[in-house]
Amino acid sequence: MSSLLRAVLQSNEKADLRQFISQLRSEQERYFLRNQILQAFDNYCTTHDKPAYFKRTSSIAELLNYTHEIILEEKNLWLLLRTRVASQEIYRLAADLSSFEAMPVEELLSLRDRWVKRYFPEKGGLLEIDVGPFYKNTPTIRDPRKIGNGLEFLNRYLSSQLFADSEQWLEELLKNLRAHHYDQKQLLLNNRIDSTSQLFDKLKEALTLVGDLPANTPYEKFRFELQVLGFEAGWGNTAGRVRETLELLERLMDAPDHAVLEAFISRIPLIFRVVLVSIHGWVGQEGVLGLPETAGQVAYVIDQAYSLEQTIQNNIKLSGLDVLGVEPKVIVLTRLIPNCEGTQCNLRLEKIQDTSNGWILRVPFQEFNPNVTDNWISKFEIWPYLESFSLDAEKAL
Repeated sequence: MSSLLRAVLQSNEKADLRQFISQLRSEQERYFLRNQILQAFDNYCTTHDKPAYFKRTSSIAELLNYTHEIILEEKNLWLLLRTRVASQEIYRLAADLSSFEAMPVEELLSLRDRWVKRYFPEKGGLLEIDVGPFYKNTPTIRDPRKIGNGLEFLNRYLSSQLFADSEQWLEELLKNLRAHHYDQKQLLLNNRIDSTSQLFDKLKEALTLVGDLPANTPYEKFRFELQVLGFEAGWGNTAGRVRETLELLERLMDAPDHAVLEAFISRIPLIFRVVLVSIHGWVGQEGVLGLPETAGQVAYVIDQAYSLEQTIQNNIKLSGLDVLGVEPKVIVLTRLIPNCEGTQCNLRLEKIQDTSNGWILRVPFQEFNPNVTDNWISKFEIWPYLESFSLDAEKAL
């Protein structure tokens, strides 16, 4: 990417870049994000009667298309470039565009902190977010084309491991099936099955049991017979569904395959509580439409909460867990705004309409400056408060 930047600075387009930066400096903002940069460049091209090719295919157009942030200082300007997934480059240019140099990400982070007057190097404690795998042996996606298909990638990996080292992975499978609880209630397997050999034997007995029953027999009718064999609630709400799920487990243990693993996991009740995080805007159910940065975003997240509760409730019913009183809980986590301007955004907890157990949980920003944090803050300006918000939100949840 340095070659593209150098090409612009060594061509006739350097004058255009200088004029464009001058145009940005004429505005009150000094920190520009990608949508602002592209809009400003479009305005520049219109103002200076640039031809269509210049706006679309020139070197400066390509450079700005890759530019996700521009920060203007008195003597320098900074560019954050992203040319592909999971990659970024940072450059600092002299104000007169006479030179540029690549900069480490630590320098950019320090600049951002100075920008919002939150730069205290003597205190240490730089916020670091580790987005690496939780476990050292977790497979990592190296091909960007597989991003977004992580579940399929993981299922293929796990099924291959089951096939390559079946004894170890069957032990892990057993341990995971026995680890499932809901509020101290044991799910899936109980302590009557404590080895993979027992699981094989009891699985065949359970399949015989449910195979002799009509497919629509409710789980409550044979629940205790399954418990004696070592199988708790969670396999299905009818004899037919329990049989299908147990058959998937049998196939997974006999001949691992990523498709079978995916089908089996989709049958197992894993999620009962969900948190949706939507910090910016006015997240509420009354009096928020038309307010800044709200629009369809609030309606979307509220609809998602309702939809998720319905989906989890259906999965609970199909798994036969409703007999244990299992119920989902969906929380929309957002910020509490003390000066709520006639909305309910100053309430800590608000029930989501038409849900059984859906809630809006609001956590306030810490009062670094009440004149700011007690009021609505644009999504472009909330990031300095996110670290303390995340810590407070963890406690609130």
